[in-house]
Amino acid sequence: MTQGRSSPESVPPATAVEIRAALDHILASEPFAHVERPCRFLRHLVENALHGEQSTLKESLLGMQVFGREASWDPRVDPVVRQEAARLRKRLARYYQNAAPEVRIELPVGTYVPVFRRVLPAQPEPLLPPREESRPVPVPDIQPVEGSAPRKGLRFAAGALVIAGLAGAWQFVRTRSPAAPSIVVLPFKSLSADPANAYFADGLTDEITDELVRIKSLRVLARTSAFAFQNRGADLREVGRRLSVTHVLEGSVERFGDQVRISAHLERVSDGSHLWAGTYDRQVKDLFAVQSELAAAIARSLQVNSVLPSPARHVPNEGAHELYLRAVFEMQNVAPSSLLKAQAGLNQAVQIDPDYAAAWFRLGLAKFNLSPATGRGRTPAEVSEIKGLYRKALSLDPNLSDAHANLGLIAMIYDWDWPGAERELRIASREGPNAFVEYTYGLMLSYHGSFREADQRMASALALDPANPAVMVYLGGMRYWESRFPEAIAICRDILERYPDQLNPQFMLNLAYVQSGQADVALTNVRALESRYPPMRFFEVMALARLGRREEGLRQMRRLENEYEGDPRVFRQWFALAWAYLGDHAQAVKWLERSADLHELQILNLAVNPAFAELHADPGFRALIKRIGLM
Repeated sequence: MTQGRSSPESVPPATAVEIRAALDHILASEPFAHVERPCRFLRHLVENALHGEQSTLKESLLGMQVFGREASWDPRVDPVVRQEAARLRKRLARYYQNAAPEVRIELPVGTYVPVFRRVLPAQPEPLLPPREESRPVPVPDIQPVEGSAPRKGLRFAAGALVIAGLAGAWQFVRTRSPAAPSIVVLPFKSLSADPANAYFADGLTDEITDELVRIKSLRVLARTSAFAFQNRGADLREVGRRLSVTHVLEGSVERFGDQVRISAHLERVSDGSHLWAGTYDRQVKDLFAVQSELAAAIARSLQVNSVLPSPARHVPNEGAHELYLRAVFEMQNVAPSSLLKAQAGLNQAVQIDPDYAAAWFRLGLAKFNLSPATGRGRTPAEVSEIKGLYRKALSLDPNLSDAHANLGLIAMIYDWDWPGAERELRIASREGPNAFVEYTYGLMLSYHGSFREADQRMASALALDPANPAVMVYLGGMRYWESRFPEAIAICRDILERYPDQLNPQFMLNLAYVQSGQADVALTNVRALESRYPPMRFFEVMALARLGRREEGLRQMRRLENEYEGDPRVFRQWFALAWAYLGDHAQAVKWLERSADLHELQILNLAVNPAFAELHADPGFRALIKRIGLM
């Protein structure tokens, strides 16, 4: 096979994320699959080197740390480290005979310190000289600012997640040129004397963003990514570059009584020039008119086609609008007390102004988010009430894309009405670019195995909301369902490298390790997490089963069933996964049926989850797939 060229000095060295991704590819390959000792040895060498602990990579220490030798062990009598290193080099050589990665991990003879080398693809000699020098395609950098924190809560009731690195999204956005007009609205600063007015500045930011979204020829980044830079004091050009947008809007708001002053300025990312600035001194009751004026001014500055306000557009009552802004601010915190406070405010808002479509929608969303916040499932009556609130919102504003998308989500989870879900998501898509719509649509497609179309939807979501960690978690899930385990592992590790306390990426990461033949790594990981989150013992069972320690796994599983059988905080699917790995198909199907009865979101990946591959011939499993409508 054609070998690559060693990287010249001008090429930057491989990053830790790239090295770990390369390691995961190696450990999932044929020379390393299902062999525990070489995988553990290579991972130990790589991780110690990445952490700058090369001094620990000595034969005397490796024998004890990796191969379990006693302190009295004599390497001259028992040369286990040298023998295993020689075998490891042979396995690496076998791997590289059939692989040409961009980053190579090598173990030179005479040392236990690995070498990481970027390799450029081999360049064939051109048959004819090029007519002119080709120009490189601009590649956007979408890494978030170090230490950035997300806004509390997401529109989709997926729980609070923390902003993470986005190297896993690189494949989707690397070809996107930022030439087309695009903008991020950074959170407006509150200059009011009363700190309690912070809700007003956040609400204004949201509504200006919504106003700009109505300009169809302008790509507007979602709130989640914008609020990742709140209170960071970052350079606007750097923010724009990291989010791959051409323009950044920044501003402030000062409220005093029934008067408000809004100041904003628009900056071009490419050269840092100020394209437009404006200050508006108005009464609070005129806020909607100011937002429309501001959006029109930005459209003129960007030379994009603006949209005329709809003559049927409802301007809410001032008091109802005030209650709405306070409620939306409360919903950023997913604590039950905050959601209940938001519901109370929104109930007041719709009583004052029954034609306020956004308030009806938010009321439904607050109720949707409350159940998981309290650790319980939604009852059929609650689901019916939430659907009624969304439909009420749409009866007042048929173009409310979020209401359509959330109806589609409910159709997926609770009704298993796939045509109905797609219909709602298609309608939502017509209303303009919306990251939530795109990744929800992508999930629906992936549940049916339509991964190519799902990738397109996820690419759109990442372009609109590149700093949203929920999108990255779902992308990792899709890669796992496709059995693209090294990519799933790289995405989850990318998140956990910065925020090791997050649990959602841990679930997916360790499933991918177990499924890809690295159950020993998963076992080490989950045991370290069990003191903080005891249900991780379900993943311990999965790892033990894959390592051939079935009896040990069975004993653990019986304890878990006694402890968690009726606990609503533990997914029924975890019971099913553990029994599937233990080889008890009847028990696995029983727990999957319970998961379906509870309408857990996880049951929707039933047909594509590789952990259930051996169950596909089981009549009960096939009946369940048919019941959910996945075949």
